[in-house]
Amino acid sequence: MGLLNILSHIYDEEILAKLSFLKGIKLFDGIKKRQLIHVLESLQERTYLKGETLFAQGDIGRALFIVFSGKIALSRLDPVTQKSSVIAQVHPGEFFGEMALLEEMPRTATAHATEDTKVFMLFKIKLESLLFARPAIGVVIAAQLAKILSARLRAIIEKPVAE
Repeated sequence: MGLLNILSHIYDEEILAKLSFLKGIKLFDGIKKRQLIHVLESLQERTYLKGETLFAQGDIGRALFIVFSGKIALSRLDPVTQKSSVIAQVHPGEFFGEMALLEEMPRTATAHATEDTKVFMLFKIKLESLLFARPAIGVVIAAQLAKILSARLRAIIEKPVAE
């Protein structure tokens, strides 16, 4: 019985740590901590080893990735030179691949782990289930997603043109 109590305490602490982490993710702004348990249940956890590819440019996108620990490099292949260059580094607390939540289109970059990395994945189908099962949570995520994509598009549009 003592071991069971210790294991359940550790498990509870692990869940609480994950919920606390999710509370800091911009995509989940406005979702109460007690509601985040439903979000956590919709996420799939996966660990990628250093050098492992999460997805390749051209793969069909079906999930958003949230970096829990480690680091991910996003790179894009230049169609003319056929050279790959890193376009972004993604750190813990950041996410990428959000366009996959809206449409299943080919990925515009390749993602690979630059160190051992743990991610949470939110698949489009899981988000859709959450929208129907918990509309209040789904509406917040959809609104946040719209704001984030709008801000990213605006940053690209307002970026000074190199001469």
